[in-house]
Amino acid sequence: MEFGIYHNSYECNKQAFNEMVKSDYISTFIVGADYRSAEIEYAFEQCHRYGKLAYIFFFPLVFETVVPSKTVDVGEESHNRVRLRRGWQENLLAMQSYLKDKEYYPNIAGLYIDEPLLGGISLEDFETATGFIRRTFPDKRLFCCFSVAGVAPDIWTTGNVQPITPKAGQYLTDVAFDMYHKFDAKYAYITAQMKERLGNREDLRIWQIPCTMNYRGDKDEQHCIDHLNGCYELLKAEKNPGGLMCFTYYTFPSEIEDLGNIGLDHLRGLNAGDANWKRLFDEIKRIGRECIAENRE
Repeated sequence: MEFGIYHNSYECNKQAFNEMVKSDYISTFIVGADYRSAEIEYAFEQCHRYGKLAYIFFFPLVFETVVPSKTVDVGEESHNRVRLRRGWQENLLAMQSYLKDKEYYPNIAGLYIDEPLLGGISLEDFETATGFIRRTFPDKRLFCCFSVAGVAPDIWTTGNVQPITPKAGQYLTDVAFDMYHKFDAKYAYITAQMKERLGNREDLRIWQIPCTMNYRGDKDEQHCIDHLNGCYELLKAEKNPGGLMCFTYYTFPSEIEDLGNIGLDHLRGLNAGDANWKRLFDEIKRIGRECIAENRE
């Protein structure tokens, strides 16, 4: 099983990346689409040096937003509209050529996209893009984290979001959904709904997304510990577990995400006035080490 934390990549937080790429509790990173930048090149090189995996966030290479909307949470409305970018196939082929010229290509686990249907991508465009990616990168994984609206609209949906179908999701290899409320039986239900909407494929690797932030700025440390352990128990029950990808390390500025979330960067007592949720971080390290040890067995 893989283990990672969102937004601890070098372009988001240099100190955290340099700490965690050398650690024994993080196996996997998600890096940005600007693969030619010095920052991401450095991240690739360090992943190669320390035997870590990297997923590349491919949205900006393939799609462009036509009608933007603010970041939303369960219960709020979104009406994004997105289309395929001109030259998107060429963008992916150029990235493939670049990566294959580098010694760190084996450390590229695959490509990643976040909440595509909530973000305004149509089922047709999603199938078109992911089909091309699988044909172009047949030796790499294709990982998608859906919103709840994309897999369990009876729990929550918004705007004109179409839930995923087996046809539109046929090229995916790894899937997850994200929700950060109190951990309860709904998480197992949504996981089952996600699998059913993707055709109950036995080859799909299932991930869970633990809440390791102060969600909305009004949660306590125990909320996160319970969520992390609940997601871990769900993952261990899977026949084909992918891993845990914790959300999130970085605290986004309000102009990007106005939800009040406080990331791990301000929950470790590293700055004056920060909380220090040491029990949570100790649990992250414990579970991360167990997931990585599982890979070696």
